[in-house]
Amino acid sequence: MSNRLQHLLAQLSALNRAAPDSPTIDPRARIVATVVYLIVMLSVPIVRLSELLLYALFPIICAADVRIKYRPILRQSLVIVPFAALVGLFNIFYEREAVFTIGSVVITRGWLGFCSIIVRAMLSVQALLVLVRTEGYYAICNSLQRLGVPAALTTQMAMLYRYMFVLIEQLLSLSRARSARSFGRRAMPVSDWGAIVGQLTVRTFDRAERISQAMLSRGFDGRMPALHASARGWQWRDTIYVAAWSASLVACRVLYPVERFARFFNSL
Repeated sequence: MSNRLQHLLAQLSALNRAAPDSPTIDPRARIVATVVYLIVMLSVPIVRLSELLLYALFPIICAADVRIKYRPILRQSLVIVPFAALVGLFNIFYEREAVFTIGSVVITRGWLGFCSIIVRAMLSVQALLVLVRTEGYYAICNSLQRLGVPAALTTQMAMLYRYMFVLIEQLLSLSRARSARSFGRRAMPVSDWGAIVGQLTVRTFDRAERISQAMLSRGFDGRMPALHASARGWQWRDTIYVAAWSASLVACRVLYPVERFARFFNSL
């Protein structure tokens, strides 16, 4: 368990490291482009699964632009699949209208909806992961605040990110203490989980309280200083970046290029 927790800590730390090859695009421009992408992608009709797959190009291109490997992003987005499948499972039973057939297999509207929900969830997570990996978590919080998001919300987001470190560090400490006293036993009895969870809750709250007191003693007034750091202004290339992505995404949504290409190919 200790190795897994240390790996999780490393992944959390990586969320606040900006990509070294990130172009000089304002983080606000990337946030706006990502929001436009999410709105357009989620508005695609449920039966147009082929059109939905086209929107996978957005996280792929954005990741390649800053030289981030797409495969880890894809692997991490698989975490959302069980939750999305649970949500879309009911579509299979309630929407039984046949849409098309593949040989003797009838594909219903419910199955298309089920696959569509999973794809939408994965693409949404991938877009957000690429955004955070590109700019860093605190830079995203700062940019959201500069876009008009209330400071209370962005501060809570930053504090939540820090509290996750506190929680995992305390769990790692408990795991090491148990390993030192278990004499090689790996399996933990179910009866011990209640005590572990209770002790973890008390220790994390106590640690968080000490951190809060330390912050107050250093002049913390409810706002994160890192979120109020000076940043450069909006430039023309940021406008071009947002306009190019917005126009491309809206064009894909309105023109249905996959369907048009399929019709053109069939007419040959």
